[in-house]
Amino acid sequence: MRKMKAAVYERYGPPEVVQVRETEKPVPKENEVLIKVHAATVNRTDCGFRSAGYFIVRFFSGLLKPRNRILGCEFAGEIETTGKAVTHFKAGDRVLGYNDSKFGAHAEYMIMAEHDALATIPPGISYEEAAPITEGAHYALCNIRAAKIGSGQEILVNGGTGAIGSAAIQLLKYFEADVTAVCDTNGTGLHVAESFPGYCNAIAGWQKSIVSHSCNQ
Repeated sequence: MRKMKAAVYERYGPPEVVQVRETEKPVPKENEVLIKVHAATVNRTDCGFRSAGYFIVRFFSGLLKPRNRILGCEFAGEIETTGKAVTHFKAGDRVLGYNDSKFGAHAEYMIMAEHDALATIPPGISYEEAAPITEGAHYALCNIRAAKIGSGQEILVNGGTGAIGSAAIQLLKYFEADVTAVCDTNGTGLHVAESFPGYCNAIAGWQKSIVSHSCNQ
């Protein structure tokens, strides 16, 4: 079987437990696609499953050692081959996706089922731009759905410039909520928040005292 390079970890621990080595290239089943990974991130989910610092993680990833040896939950790449039953994607499609159940994006190739969290990349967006989109949006959408937020509700996003917060602002606008966001004014935080014109009623910048800045409507 053809080999590929991947970042593999056999035990829980610090970053040093991850080693780049050769491993078997996966083969897609009938309902799966094989993706050549062009870009992936190392994020909070990867780090949490790598270290298993929170013991509860082990109930999902393996009690004594990791079941899935290749991390990487958000990615962007190109579909190389598809299973016989796949109808929504074809070879050559540029895709982005998220997989926090099996991971696998820290490798040259990975497998995704056709109906998993996988979508084509819009024109004009690079692999490097597409890869970091999904993890924050995943958590934001899960929280919005859990809170049963609907049209006209007044919502405060505490930390509006991180991966989750910035995604939450946009998703809440989609659900027609009235949004106020809070962010740190140090660095570029306020500038990032103000890059969402029309998405929130106000942005509150936090640095010793809170200062409100109106969004463009």
